Amino acid sequence: MHPRAPRRTARAIGAATLAALLLVPAHTAQADTPPPPLAGQQQWPDLSQDYIDGVRQALTAKTDLWGEHLISRPEGPTFDNIKDYLVPVATGGVATGEPDGGALGVSDTGYHYLPLTLPPGDTADTQSPAEPTANHYALHTADGSGITADWHTPCEAAPYTGDYSEAFKARCGNYRQTRFYVGGERFGSDLGRLTPATLQDGYLPIMRVGYRDAAGVTYTQESFAARAPETPSLLSYVKITATGTATARSATVRVNLNDPKNPSLRLDGRKVADGDKVHLLTDGDPTLTGDDLTYQLDLSRGPRTITLAILNNPDRVRGNGASVLAPGKYAKAREAVASYWERKLAGGARVSIPEEYATHALRNLLIQNLVMGWRYSIGNFYEQQYVPEMVDTVSALGEFGFTGDYRANLQTLLTMTKEGGPAYPVMYRNWEQGSKLLATARYHRLTGDDAFVERNLGSLRGYLDDYVSQAAADPHGILEKQRCCEDNWDAGYWTHAQLVSWWGWRDILHVFRTLGRDDLVAAYEPPYENFTAALRAAIDQSKTELPDGSLFVPRELLSGDQPYDTITETRDSSYWNLLAYYGFASGFFTEEENAKLLKYVHTHGGTFLGMIRFNYTGQAIGVCNPDGLAGYEGTGVDQVYGYQYNRFLAVNDQADRQVLAFYGQLAHGFSHGTFMIGEGANIDPCPGKFHRGTWLSPLSANNAAYLKGLREMLVHEAGDEHGTPAALHLAFATPRGWLADGERVSVAGLPTVFGKVGYTLTSHLARGEVTGEVNLPAGIGDTPVKLRLRVPAGHTLTAATVRGERLPVSGDTVDLTGLSGRITVKAAFSG
Repeated sequence: MHPRAPRRTARAIGAATLAALLLVPAHTAQADTPPPPLAGQQQWPDLSQDYIDGVRQALTAKTDLWGEHLISRPEGPTFDNIKDYLVPVATGGVATGEPDGGALGVSDTGYHYLPLTLPPGDTADTQSPAEPTANHYALHTADGSGITADWHTPCEAAPYTGDYSEAFKARCGNYRQTRFYVGGERFGSDLGRLTPATLQDGYLPIMRVGYRDAAGVTYTQESFAARAPETPSLLSYVKITATGTATARSATVRVNLNDPKNPSLRLDGRKVADGDKVHLLTDGDPTLTGDDLTYQLDLSRGPRTITLAILNNPDRVRGNGASVLAPGKYAKAREAVASYWERKLAGGARVSIPEEYATHALRNLLIQNLVMGWRYSIGNFYEQQYVPEMVDTVSALGEFGFTGDYRANLQTLLTMTKEGGPAYPVMYRNWEQGSKLLATARYHRLTGDDAFVERNLGSLRGYLDDYVSQAAADPHGILEKQRCCEDNWDAGYWTHAQLVSWWGWRDILHVFRTLGRDDLVAAYEPPYENFTAALRAAIDQSKTELPDGSLFVPRELLSGDQPYDTITETRDSSYWNLLAYYGFASGFFTEEENAKLLKYVHTHGGTFLGMIRFNYTGQAIGVCNPDGLAGYEGTGVDQVYGYQYNRFLAVNDQADRQVLAFYGQLAHGFSHGTFMIGEGANIDPCPGKFHRGTWLSPLSANNAAYLKGLREMLVHEAGDEHGTPAALHLAFATPRGWLADGERVSVAGLPTVFGKVGYTLTSHLARGEVTGEVNLPAGIGDTPVKLRLRVPAGHTLTAATVRGERLPVSGDTVDLTGLSGRITVKAAFSG
């Protein structure tokens, strides 16, 4: 037996009391008649006043006005009933006022881009190294306006060198752009005539976008990044097809090569080159004037197509270049991209859910994060590491079966820190170290890879020795004051850093026990227990119990900070909302405290359609600055930190709120059809802007919030207060519609701390039955295992059997404890 941590001082809480605490009180006038969803009725370029007023009414409410309404509906939140509350995210990736600066973003139109590549090997090998110079990406702007390339070439004058990360040091602002013009205007320049971008099969990194020029000619553009044996450079293949009308029987397509090096370009057959450095390959019969390649297309006999291959890094091309665009080669290159990613995805766990768009998001976000690896983003200033956020990103890969990528990227992250650079005189070292301990423990629990822990034991012990030394020297027995985070340089006893450090310390002790390292347990468990007791005392001294029964724990311990009336009323309170969930999800608090913490969040404006609210500038609702940073023009959301909130919901069995968060992010946390999002996304409508903005997309940690949130809905591993895996919950938070009659939910090969898990749930509710084929790890023993069958309202679980033997049931949950291997559960429903 392990000694009981002395933090659990609250009384035991009954189920009825817990339910009462978690219930959000309705503000009757608002709850009965919330503003209707009007986004689907909006017409470019102006938002209606009714839409603006409705969004601002929802933002002003202290509860999640629309979210609570959706939860109260019989079907609960669904994609269809949530999708029309907000207009889409579309802009981002460029700093306002710096359209060609290159330092913060590179999209000169302000529209989001897709960072495309075809790795030259397995992503675990190619995307994980810290040195970035071998990786190349083509940034395809999703409005079809152009492609940015060569942003990744090393150069002497890279922006912000040395101050932020070694990875960013090799990035060069002297990027190249290939810009597309049709009918005398920039492709995509009038968003009212743009057909928004989609992906091949809904998820593969092959983009298709449409446009209609002022004369009525329609254009379709397909583009992707691939490789060809004729050149070492990554290639962007582009195919533009023009279709005329009865009155528009010709078209002009112009391709502008914007290169800050001002090369002397010439057209030599298929090649546009500067000496022996080829920039672009083309078919057709264009003319080259300066840096403009122009095509005159006769559309009188039907559509005409031009095909390009743009070199990401100008280089030699073997032969005359014709073979790259020879008949069938374009299709072969496109198929190579599809095949690469289909093979890679097939190597992970298999998840099948009965919603196509949600499935497309899952697959595309996995592809994005396999490409980004340990990086926060690609193609902008955020192409660097932020260790605390990135451990969620890389762990999500492992949790979906890509454990090789998890291992390789985690190994890189363990070598990284922001400690000691010129921009960091005070560091958030403790938060980093706790995150590394957590990620290492999670990796070991999923894989049993003892060698990885042993290989990094020196670093892990160094983190713990640092903690022991700090706690021993601190007058309160907790960790020393350090910088809060990237955006707050103040030193303090930051709650999230203290609790993440505690969490990582706790979980790595469990790993040491698993390894049989009694010496390490003996060295680090006593100071851990002392730290736990001191941290409990500091939290108890700092927290505030509110009259409504909710609980507030400040972002800085022992600071005297008081509860916020509205969580996002200021910039500082908004940062509380980002960071608080790290501590809440740690397992430090009692069940009663958890319920009270959630009550505070949900009754003081912490979420919007289940997403984490954030107000970067602290400006009032209704005050939106159209010239502000994209995504932060006004109050909005920041789902980078959504996973910890989602996990906190799962720990407290808040299934309906998990579903709300899932659909809220799916519908409003990504660009439609391309699944791009940056760090934050604006909600408050801005004067003169139709679409919502986002800050520096893509963002791997934001993607991970969706991935990990979905996984928590499908499989949740519960732990006890010592961090020991204690229970396995299957399908505990799936949307009720996923088990409507005839539907099926399937998971196979999903790694868990107990071993790989799989199940297939098939609904035959029309005849009162749901069947579950469940594959449990052989060694799961007497670990509590429960399967939840969340079916549409109006049906009641009456019995469940395995091999004719009745199983215990409670509500919609079946107890599978004591079973292992392959079993078939037959569940009977009335109604």
